[in-house]
Amino acid sequence: MRSKNKQAALSYANKGWKVFPVTPNQKRPLTALAPQGHKNATSDPAIIEQWWTEHPTANIGLNLEASGLVCVDVDSYKEDCAFDTYMQARELPKTLQQCSARGGTHYVFRSPPDAQYPGTLGEGIDVKQNGYILLGPSSFIDPSTQEQGIYSWINDVVPADAPDWLLAAKLEPLTAAVQKASLEPPVLPFRTSLDPSRLEAEASQGVNWHSNVLRLVGHMIANGATDFEVHATTDALTLDGYTVAQTRREVQSMADSARVKGFGDGLYARGEMSVGSIETLQTDRLGKPICNHSNVVALLTKHPDWENVFVNDAFDHVKKVLKPLPHDGRSASSSIPRQLVDNDYTAVCIWLNDFGITSVQKSTVMDAVQAVCAQQTFNPLMDYFRGIQKQYPEDDKLLDDWMCRFLGVNASNEAERKYITAVSRLMLIQAVARAKKPGCKADLVVVLEGEQGTGKSTALRVLFSDKHFGDQLPHMASKDASSYLKGKWGVELAELDFKRKAEIGTIKAFISRISENYRPAFGREEIEVARTCVFIGTTNSDNYLSDETGNRRFLPIKTTSIDIDNLGEHRDRLWAAAAHAHDRGEQHWLTSEVVDLARDQAKQRLEQDPWVETIEARMNSMTEASIMDAIEACFPGIDAQAISTPMTRRMSRSLQLAGWVKDGKFTTGSRRNQVKFVNPTPAEGKPEADFGF
Repeated sequence: MRSKNKQAALSYANKGWKVFPVTPNQKRPLTALAPQGHKNATSDPAIIEQWWTEHPTANIGLNLEASGLVCVDVDSYKEDCAFDTYMQARELPKTLQQCSARGGTHYVFRSPPDAQYPGTLGEGIDVKQNGYILLGPSSFIDPSTQEQGIYSWINDVVPADAPDWLLAAKLEPLTAAVQKASLEPPVLPFRTSLDPSRLEAEASQGVNWHSNVLRLVGHMIANGATDFEVHATTDALTLDGYTVAQTRREVQSMADSARVKGFGDGLYARGEMSVGSIETLQTDRLGKPICNHSNVVALLTKHPDWENVFVNDAFDHVKKVLKPLPHDGRSASSSIPRQLVDNDYTAVCIWLNDFGITSVQKSTVMDAVQAVCAQQTFNPLMDYFRGIQKQYPEDDKLLDDWMCRFLGVNASNEAERKYITAVSRLMLIQAVARAKKPGCKADLVVVLEGEQGTGKSTALRVLFSDKHFGDQLPHMASKDASSYLKGKWGVELAELDFKRKAEIGTIKAFISRISENYRPAFGREEIEVARTCVFIGTTNSDNYLSDETGNRRFLPIKTTSIDIDNLGEHRDRLWAAAAHAHDRGEQHWLTSEVVDLARDQAKQRLEQDPWVETIEARMNSMTEASIMDAIEACFPGIDAQAISTPMTRRMSRSLQLAGWVKDGKFTTGSRRNQVKFVNPTPAEGKPEADFGF
């Protein structure tokens, strides 16, 4: 029998809506089934059937944008909700409505393609399109009150088209006049005429919040502020009833719009350039500029239409477009910044024709754009570190205990506490080292253990951000694995195979590399790129290690209750603390004391062969033995013909797991030339796993 949640999910899919599973009674994606959250949403009934068969009580998430929908989320249960006031001069069409778990209302509309919306329309009125909402009969337990609410439909009508007043609130596309641009530098509004302190003061009191913050953001962008500097100012303006994350989404939309409209550039200081500042172009005998590399490069770097349009992202190792291209309506409405595509070369060719260069060769334009990108390079992760280090001071306490605070890691004794503290610092400092010094040695893999569905993968995605995190690594022996790491900072290794010897060797070799060799898409030559990422393992098991000689690279950490929201709130402070520690020279490898502690932790995760218990029970009094002695002692009366090569290999490994040590070979008697295994005395101790740091 189908669960009610499965039936509902299938009915939504039948409407063409894209749905995905969400953790029961919560709003977090069920990453065990949908590792990329709402990005995994589908209307495929077979997949939906499988998801809700495995988790019948899973909540139902709706990917709004993929379903062609937009939702106005009204928190009508809040006293300061301004929805009634907002709608006084507007008409609300009859559309699909849902009651949220807390008693608010979802108004669901059909959204035109490529429509953009602000994050909020006023107090208690959020506009949701890029993310997701929950659908009935999903449930949610309020963490503050522990009360359970149910999502339920108020009516059952076809969603109406988004009303004009909602569409009018979206970011307006560039007009043709703005796209074309004049030959003179654009006038940058808000450069001198505003009082930022007054805008901040009024916004903090809730006075014309949206208008004041919009003007403040425009003013900051026009004066060269980075996104981080903007958020550092506007986070403090978050009003009661809203989260910092909601403020950031709204402010980021404002900042992106300001840059598109020419208010400024957060990556480069805007120069006051004009055509007159371009050196004399090479011309033909008739005095017309010609299409050669030097001319095209000069125009793409010094003409106001092309200032800082094409850049090279040094971290992602890709060419990017930072601003809409002249005469290109598609670019004006598309996501900016974005990756350079082939059509961009065509846009340059058209512009050159309009400029007066009639004989344009696309190959020349392509070479020139590549040269411009090489000249104009930025690294978004380095910009991020500079911003957060400027904003937040050193915080060693946070660096010490963040795993305990946010991942639910607990220490049962002082030794474990030292180990957890060391690994907590190492994991983040190692990642900072790889980002700041690509190719540096960073082959230690922290393995987060915990029950399925606790949020291990989500925590890593929050920590490293969607943009620089990966959890779909191809097989490590393939070329695809090398190219996949491009632009990655943190890469999840989920449920690694430590059982097969061949796989163990592949894993060890792969995580130890410091660079990647691959041929980029459409590239002519294979390139070598220094590795910028670190690897973090996740597992639901507690005995996943089997190769003692390779276990030195894996540092187990047992998680319990993971606090995703709290981790996200402290993310910037956490990375700032790690960056400060790295810059003052803190090492990202383990001391000898911690190596011993790590060795003990790894031994607890070793996959135990049942033969080990037999060895310990039957051979405890023996001091030395050959493999054949061990087989006969553990399996009395065994037929000699039944002893195979795999059996002798298994016994050799089991003896070592039981603490026995190889000690050369027997030199006399019937066992001459056979490998000698010695059972150490308690005083000598048992051999440890080789961490080899």
